[in-house]
Amino acid sequence: MVRRRTAAVLPNNLPHLQNLVKRDPKLYREEFLQQWNHYQTAREVFLVNPGEDDDEFANLIGFLAQTCNHYHDVTKNFPAELAQLLQENHEQLHPDVAEKIVQSLVLLKNKTVISSFTLLKWFFSLLNSNVNTSKALRKNLYEQISTTIRNENKKSRNEKLNKVVQTALFTMVENAGTVTSKVADYTNKKKEYTVGEMMGVWAVRLVQDLWRRKIWSGDARAVEIMKTAALSPNTKVMLAGIHFFLGVDSLDAEDDSDEDEGPDLKKLLHQSNINKKSKSREAQMQKARASLKRKERLKNAPPINVNFPALQLLHDPQGFADDLYERQLSGNKRKLPLEHKLVVLQLLSRLVGSHRLIVLGLYSYMMKYMTPHQRDVTQILACAAQASHEFVPPDTLEPLIRKIADEFVTSGVASEVVCAGINGIREICARAPFAMTPELLQDLTEYKSSKDKGVMMASRGLLSLYRDIAPEMLKRKDRGKLASMEFKERKPLRYGEDLHTVEGIQGLDLLEKYKAENGEEENEDDWKAWEAIDDSSSDSDSEGWININSDDEISISDSGDDDGEEGNSKKLQTEKPEVGSQEPVDLANSIAVRTILTPADLKKLEELREKEGVERLVNGPKRLPKTNDVIDAIDIEGPRKKQKADREARLASVMEGREGREKYASKRSGFMPTSLSNKRKQRNKNFMMMKHKAKNKKSRSLHEKQRILRAHVERERKQI
Repeated sequence: MVRRRTAAVLPNNLPHLQNLVKRDPKLYREEFLQQWNHYQTAREVFLVNPGEDDDEFANLIGFLAQTCNHYHDVTKNFPAELAQLLQENHEQLHPDVAEKIVQSLVLLKNKTVISSFTLLKWFFSLLNSNVNTSKALRKNLYEQISTTIRNENKKSRNEKLNKVVQTALFTMVENAGTVTSKVADYTNKKKEYTVGEMMGVWAVRLVQDLWRRKIWSGDARAVEIMKTAALSPNTKVMLAGIHFFLGVDSLDAEDDSDEDEGPDLKKLLHQSNINKKSKSREAQMQKARASLKRKERLKNAPPINVNFPALQLLHDPQGFADDLYERQLSGNKRKLPLEHKLVVLQLLSRLVGSHRLIVLGLYSYMMKYMTPHQRDVTQILACAAQASHEFVPPDTLEPLIRKIADEFVTSGVASEVVCAGINGIREICARAPFAMTPELLQDLTEYKSSKDKGVMMASRGLLSLYRDIAPEMLKRKDRGKLASMEFKERKPLRYGEDLHTVEGIQGLDLLEKYKAENGEEENEDDWKAWEAIDDSSSDSDSEGWININSDDEISISDSGDDDGEEGNSKKLQTEKPEVGSQEPVDLANSIAVRTILTPADLKKLEELREKEGVERLVNGPKRLPKTNDVIDAIDIEGPRKKQKADREARLASVMEGREGREKYASKRSGFMPTSLSNKRKQRNKNFMMMKHKAKNKKSRSLHEKQRILRAHVERERKQI
């Protein structure tokens, strides 16, 4: 068989030769060597003028990248030559040629000609260069780096590669404030960014993207990179790192454009009315409705304001909080605008509240912003509440609450200001109740009879809070019925006590007393409906329930020592408490230790609770209401009254209602426009709704056309 020799020197013959080489590399080795020699010559010519758009050279690079894996002996230096060409001439390369070289290197990695480590090493060295690079090339390199990391971690986590990449990213973030060479932004000629700043932003963006895609989520090393970014002296890198912990994507989301906008429901409804109904169209309508409902649900869902997994993975939260406060807020060298300070305060307060940290200078720092005329003061109040917890010394929080009360809850200010001040104090006291003094509390609760709804609700919220946690701080008339009944039996509130935990089963003493008075014993029949019976095994030694007599003596001995001492043996004696005995018996725990509560016991316990009138104890003693980890500024502001519309707003509403009307007279005067005829309505309809009638014009007879034409002429004559 004689094969045809192809003149593959021309670029338009390269795709055909590429397919032939892939099918039989040995047979077409000479043709490949011919193209290889052509590439060497074209490369020398191209280096004379690297900025030229050489399509032939780019096609040769693509051809060799597709076929060089079959001739390793000839093309072993080809990947290094491409990397060197891109590294030394990237600022002069034409965008198409640079993109072709990057794609070829990625293709060589996919063909296992080079490793992922080598490819990422070349790309990172190119990003870290101190010379101008085009934005298109930087974006292409970033996308290829992100794609390579995702592909390497698709089947299983490649820890070796992840460590190398994270080390490089950590170095880029650390150097964000040191490298000062300027790089022009090609999208805006007026802006110039330092290389360190640009590299730091790219590194943070890459970590944030991989975290969001569940590639590095839960990785402590990625969290340390973002922690270093949050402490960076560069403002852009600092904000990007802080926004990562706040759960807000401050950078442009590149994949937002990839999201499907979904079908047009209005268009589908219109088509369903004029077209013939079928199962496929009905299914399409159902799918569109489901998509619309899902979008509405996501739109109305509350936003995720905190990246709690990242906060919990911090290695040294206390050190991070101290450094964040000293470097970004209290330092004399750092001058941040208010919006940036507010972002730092949000992260610091959530960090303090989540890990129960102590940063004493934070509260005095926020105190100087606690004035009603301060911009975004409700967000500062929310930060103060989030930074409060039971371990903060009351002496530190008491001046802060006093400052809020003096500035907000006073005469001469608007009711909205008073509402925000009381709500802020309530949120702080809900987390640190010892910060409140009885005198101040009694003054604030006097607003419970205010005529303003927001102030009244805020004051009553504070009142109900202290009814649950410390009714002794309230006046006797403000304690309420239940708090007054339990006033003598209530344990005093202690500093540092975890106020959300509930010990034991509430109301268990009632069940113990009931069983003791009626002489009821544990009935084994109550468990028959709950036991799992294994019919497949008849062996008496198989797994199942073991009956233990509660009156027997259970001996637990420690026989692990060789000396045979009997001093390590222990005995556990379980006895029933005698009714009427003089010794104090812990009724709330004795029945729980001695027996297991059956479903009948639980049902009886609920009946006894209702009988004794202690429904409030079902959910346990509410030392503190359940507080949210994140406080929104809307919760501080409270309810807002609908503002009365001014004259301009009312006039705009009137003019909006007049659109499409011809007269504005009353209906009795007879000048109101009557309803339109069907013909006039058809003129205003969409053409797609009337096109089926337009098709009948072709089939009209000559007599019918003459009649319609005469009628049209007659109508025109009457209008004249």
